[in-house]
Amino acid sequence: MKQVIGDIWEYLPTHAIVVPVNVGWTRAGRNVMGRGVALQAARRWPELPAIYGEACRVAGAEMTVMSWQAPYGKYWLVLFPVKPLNERAPWLSWRGPATLEMIERSADDLANLAFAWGGRDGWPIALPLVGCGNGGLREEEVMPILERHLAGDQFLLVRLAEREA
Repeated sequence: MKQVIGDIWEYLPTHAIVVPVNVGWTRAGRNVMGRGVALQAARRWPELPAIYGEACRVAGAEMTVMSWQAPYGKYWLVLFPVKPLNERAPWLSWRGPATLEMIERSADDLANLAFAWGGRDGWPIALPLVGCGNGGLREEEVMPILERHLAGDQFLLVRLAEREA
């Protein structure tokens, strides 16, 4: 896995973009995509929360990574669950913390998806440091999981530039 500092959206359309998400849906059937890369994706493609929310409703706690081709076929996103389903209140799943177990499962699924997309040197995939923003996890917890599952050169970890105080 390569690492760079920058804006993840600069890698469209040459890379599929990983969007960290929760597994949940509102009464209207939409996934809550309210912060970070998920919010940015929802603003670019307003239909995305409804599409992903319906997939979550159907799959429930078994929801895994989901690839989505944006309209007009130019862009690929990979919705990468970091927060598990709140089974009692699916509309509040976004409020829960990210879990290392969910990141482990999603990273393994992403590696399998990447292989299906073209093997070890397949389609390039850019991802943020999943689970470490709104998810509340620490980088030193998440990086070993990502390094274990996403070792190929087609994976690009895009870090945000440090903000000046």
